[in-house]
Amino acid sequence: MVIVPSLDVRSGRLADGSAMSIADRARELVSDGAAELHVVDLDAAETGALANLDVLAEAARASGVRCRLAGGLSHIADARAAMARGFEGVLFSSAVFGDDDLLRDVARLGEPGIVEIEAREGFLAPRGGDPALVEIATGRGALASARAALQAGVAALYVIDVSREGRLAGPPLALLDAVRAVVGRRMTLHAGGGVRELGDLRALASRGVASVVIGRALNEGRFTIRDAQRAALDG
Repeated sequence: MVIVPSLDVRSGRLADGSAMSIADRARELVSDGAAELHVVDLDAAETGALANLDVLAEAARASGVRCRLAGGLSHIADARAAMARGFEGVLFSSAVFGDDDLLRDVARLGEPGIVEIEAREGFLAPRGGDPALVEIATGRGALASARAALQAGVAALYVIDVSREGRLAGPPLALLDAVRAVVGRRMTLHAGGGVRELGDLRALASRGVASVVIGRALNEGRFTIRDAQRAALDG
């Protein structure tokens, strides 16, 4: 299981208020052991426009490792633009479940096209994306949506319980188990949100999760990236 630190950006700067440049922070995470980064455009999640793509692509190149982009994406053109700028993966908002044709277009991207299962109490709760698609997708069953992604040919899902995100409430183990029961081993599962301790990582690794995104726990120094990598190997 790959440990993927999250790099959150707003208005072209680190969202945590640090004076460090985004590129320098990316290099610092790699120096600490990161082999991949999860770059989040918080402005895009709120507005639907990839206004920070230039600075994020620069930081991704500076890191020298695989980077994937997140931030409420729901348009294939934006995904292709990000991939053309060097991002090796793009996370699509659960809003894409509002358009069956779009879901199939995402599937054509293969492994780089990762669809988020953003769930709250078992139902989709997209955190960004085209407003019309968000309205359609919101409230759909998370497991039915996972099944729809499988049937559309989507290669990978990113599973997150949005009620746990940023709260150190533990990863979405029950949700992951339920999604795995639906899709079996036919899809790659990634996870994020709520990781608080090394035991959480062992639990995720034991479930065959391909990668886990970690933000707050690393930022607060609860453990190091290398500690996390060792725990992932123990799972």
